[in-house]
Amino acid sequence: MYDKILLADTDLFFFYLKGGKLAQQAKHVIKMASRGALELRTAPEVYDDAISALRSDNVAMPTIIEFVSMMKSIPHRALALNAEVAEEALTLYRKYGGRRKLSYFDSFHAATAKRYDLKLLTSDGYMQDHASKIGIEVRSLQSIITREGLQPDG
Repeated sequence: MYDKILLADTDLFFFYLKGGKLAQQAKHVIKMASRGALELRTAPEVYDDAISALRSDNVAMPTIIEFVSMMKSIPHRALALNAEVAEEALTLYRKYGGRRKLSYFDSFHAATAKRYDLKLLTSDGYMQDHASKIGIEVRSLQSIITREGLQPDG
């Protein structure tokens, strides 16, 4: 059995729209969301996270705008950012952040998961390995198909 609502990390959008090692899993999750079998939520920073990643790779602005436009076509809803989420994100980042640790953007994903009591769907190893100490539950994008008893599209 799988969760009906998951908080999606930015990597879901990257794997779905740009491909990569977890493209099949991302495709399956998006297909489930499109069918209404799963609801996807995101932290509001998901867009800034994606934009910042693309800009740091020197991607041209028209391509970045196109990427964000394609993100809009994926069924999801960004949850509200409020002072409590921001404060929790900064507290998490101060405690667990740093190189090869909790990233600034991931601290907002984690804080949003905590605030809205949602499981975070991510491929981030640090988040998966340290979920309990961060105070969240995660679902691994790497194993979403086998963990949830789902089969990849054939």
